[in-house]
Amino acid sequence: MRTSKITFKIIIVLSILFCSVNLTAQEKNSNQLKNYHNFALDLGYAYRLSSEPNEMFVNQTSNSDHYKSLRHGIQIGFSYDYLIKPFLGLGFKTSAFNSSHSFTYTPNIVPKQDFELKDDEYIFYFGPSIKYIFPTFFDKYNLYARGTFGYLSFRNSEQAYGLNQASQPSTISSVYKGKNIGWGLDLGLDYSINDFLSIGCNAGFFGASITKLKAGEETHSLNKKENLYRLDFTIGARIRL
Repeated sequence: MRTSKITFKIIIVLSILFCSVNLTAQEKNSNQLKNYHNFALDLGYAYRLSSEPNEMFVNQTSNSDHYKSLRHGIQIGFSYDYLIKPFLGLGFKTSAFNSSHSFTYTPNIVPKQDFELKDDEYIFYFGPSIKYIFPTFFDKYNLYARGTFGYLSFRNSEQAYGLNQASQPSTISSVYKGKNIGWGLDLGLDYSINDFLSIGCNAGFFGASITKLKAGEETHSLNKKENLYRLDFTIGARIRL
């Protein structure tokens, strides 16, 4: 019985010591939170996941190779996070995607003529975000995950083959616009150069679907949604203040 009491007292003492050490470590970590503002600028490649275009885009529906080329594009992004905890930040994310491609079209007309047809697509996003930062490893590396939900706009400037007002073969310019609520998830890895600067890479999944497009003053409901979901792979710099 006496041995049991001694063992019980030892367990209590060790538990108190463990709690004290744990609280001290947490207080130390909270004191280390001095860079509340995190800014990030990223640039890289993005790939749209759509399998086929909507019926409004004449060039893309008539030329599959042209459509496939437009699925590849450049993305630039900016994000800001305010750390409310060493592992948790609230802020916003904005990104812009651009893809452009042209091809030569030779219709069966006399006299023979070549027409340069083109699509220039632009997707813009802005929305609030939440960021979870995993514990630092190897002293310099940080892994993080971010989720965002916000406003997305889409524009396609198209030059397609058609007849002008004089009923002559020509290129017809049209601008299609759409918008919706978008969302995204991304995972990143940062390498700290010093307390204020780091570099990193990021992989993300992001997008939305468009069901209506506006061309001039007319709004068209699409039979086939315009799928704007994409994968992106970027690198960039981060500043912590």
